[in-house]
Amino acid sequence: MYIILQIALLAVALFLLEKGSDWLVEGASSIAERFNVSDLFIGLTIVAFGTSAPEFAVSVVSSIQHKGGIAFGNVVGSNIANIALILGITLLIGKISVKKKTIMYEIPFLIIAQLSATMLFLKGGYFDYHDGIILLSLLVIFLAYATVTSKKEEIRIEEKNSKRSLLFASFLTLIGLACVTGGGELSVYSAVNIARSFKVSETLIATTIVAFGTSVPELATSIKAALKSKKDIAVGNIIGSNMFNILGVLGVSALFSKIKPDRNIDIDLFFMNAIGILLLLIFLNKKRNAKKWKGIVLLLSYAMYIFYGMYFR
Repeated sequence: MYIILQIALLAVALFLLEKGSDWLVEGASSIAERFNVSDLFIGLTIVAFGTSAPEFAVSVVSSIQHKGGIAFGNVVGSNIANIALILGITLLIGKISVKKKTIMYEIPFLIIAQLSATMLFLKGGYFDYHDGIILLSLLVIFLAYATVTSKKEEIRIEEKNSKRSLLFASFLTLIGLACVTGGGELSVYSAVNIARSFKVSETLIATTIVAFGTSVPELATSIKAALKSKKDIAVGNIIGSNMFNILGVLGVSALFSKIKPDRNIDIDLFFMNAIGILLLLIFLNKKRNAKKWKGIVLLLSYAMYIFYGMYFR
C-alpha cells in the first residue's frame, strides 16, 4: 500500500511538472510580448529565477542550520546538472541556436561568475558574509546588463492568435512556477521513499535522486520550451538559473552563516567550471548552434561526474 501511495504521488508530481512547465513557458512568452522584450531576457530572469526556487530553499535553509556542505554542494551539483544533463537532454530533442550576444556576453559572464566563486572559496576554504556581498554585487551587475540589453533589442512581434492580458499572463506564469516547483519537490520526496523501500543505499539516493531533484524544474521548463520552439527560453533558463544559483543562492546563503563544506569539493568545482567552458565551446561555431551529438557529449560528461561521486568520494 505504501509503495502504491508513493507511486501515485510521483504520478501527481509528473503531472504538475508537465502542466506547470507548459503554463510557465506560455505565460512568460506572453509577458515578453506584452513588454516588447525578448524570450531570452525572460528566460534569463523570470523563468530562470523561478525554476531555481528549490535550490534557493534547500541552500538557504541548510545555511541557517549550519550545514554548509549541503548548501554549497547543492549549488555546485545543480549547476553541473543544468548544463551537462538538462541542456544535453534538450539538445537530443533538436538543434538549438543562440544569439551572438549570448556567445559574447551571457555565457562568458557565467564562466566569470563561476570562476569568481571558485577563487573566493579557494582563498580560505569557505564563504563568509563578505564573499556573499561580492557574489550578490555581481548578480546586480548581471541583472542591470540583462535589463539594459533587453531594451536595446528590436523585437519583432507578430500577429498573435490569442491575445492574453498582462494580468492573465502573470497569473499563468506564477501558477506555472508554483506547479513546477511543487512538482519538483514532490518528485524528490516520492522517489526517495520508493528507493528506500527497495533498500537502495542512502549514498546512491543522495548522489542521484536528490541532486537531480532540485534541477527538475529547469529540466521540465527547458524541454517544454524547446518543444514549443521557444529555444531562447530553453537556453536562457539554463544560463540564468546557473547565474542565480552561483551568485544569488550562494550569496544569500553566505549572509546567514559561514559556508564550509565537510568534505573536499575541489573536483566538483573543477567539473562545474569545465562544464561552463564546454557550454561556450559547443556553441562556438559560425552558425552558433549545437546538434544532437553535442548533447550526447554533455550527457557523457554528467555520467562521468556521477560515476566519480558514487565510486571515488
